[in-house]
Amino acid sequence: MLNSSRSLLAFAVITLALSGCNSTPEEVVEQKPKTTTETARPVDTYTVEMEPVTQSIRLNGQIEYNPNQVVHYASLVNGIITKTYFSLGDKVAKGQVLAELRSSELTDLSSQSKTLESQLNVAKRKLTISESMFEDRIGSEKDLVEAQSEVAILKAEIDKVQSNLSFYNASSEKGVFQILAPVGGYVVENNISAGTQISGSDSDLFTISNLSDVWVTTNVYAVDLPFVQKGMKATIKSKAYPGEQFEGVISEISQVFDPNERVLKARILMTNKELKFKPGLTIEAVVKKNMSETAIGVPAKALIFHNNENYLLIQKPDQSLEPRKVTVDVKDNDRVFLKNGISAGEKVVINNQLLLFSETLNSSDK
Repeated sequence: MLNSSRSLLAFAVITLALSGCNSTPEEVVEQKPKTTTETARPVDTYTVEMEPVTQSIRLNGQIEYNPNQVVHYASLVNGIITKTYFSLGDKVAKGQVLAELRSSELTDLSSQSKTLESQLNVAKRKLTISESMFEDRIGSEKDLVEAQSEVAILKAEIDKVQSNLSFYNASSEKGVFQILAPVGGYVVENNISAGTQISGSDSDLFTISNLSDVWVTTNVYAVDLPFVQKGMKATIKSKAYPGEQFEGVISEISQVFDPNERVLKARILMTNKELKFKPGLTIEAVVKKNMSETAIGVPAKALIFHNNENYLLIQKPDQSLEPRKVTVDVKDNDRVFLKNGISAGEKVVINNQLLLFSETLNSSDK
């Protein structure tokens, strides 16, 4: 009985050993990361091409009124401003009353005019008498000529005084002299108010400008002189109008450094149809200079920075997406120029590229 049990145990061991020898080991297949993926998300692309490399220079400056469309008003007489009818920034029409001035000089002119009028009335009566006496042959021709000459002289004096009074816009009803707007436009400077003492040697009382055209005056530092040239196009930006850009052309560049700021002044003439450009408004002008070399250019927003390297997301002909490492040569404002990693004609994803790039990496990790 004992021998029979031992035989069965040996048979079981041999059977297990044989079954282990006949089993096939499981193979482990290494999965390579995918470099492309398909997506159902909407994709916007930009087809790259060779283009001139550009360099951008940012110039700070401000809006100024066009001095060729400006009228500065200065008083020719002394006096006191009794009343004003305008404020800085007001739009005024030609001939509009802007202020009233009381002046002893102009009052003297008015008194002189009245005196001359009285003298002229007396001279006319004398002339009438001289003409009558000459006709009756009891007066001499000499007396008649003298009477005619006196009347003519007084009339000339009165015309001269009236012309001066008209020039100063005298108002006999109010006893003051009115200052009228010499042209239509906007008041861009105002140096007077009620009670202001005016002297003939004073600077301008006010300045009126037609703001249909304005100057954009920018500062050009010595380091930027090789890049900024007359005739270059400029893109104007201002914090007052975020997201908006305005195009202009550099019309003049000063040849003398400003003694206070140590910069050259570059001038850009701009139309101002919507009156968005206010004198004194600070701006930034971006000018671009085309270099001699060419390279593949892509929008800067398409660039993806990952693990200290630059990538682009390429859409292949089969609509799949491929992350591609690229080498940046020049960055210029909103453009990036590449040394290698992409060829002309390929399509670069320019929207949702960060999310799609992340999805592509996750897909390759699976």
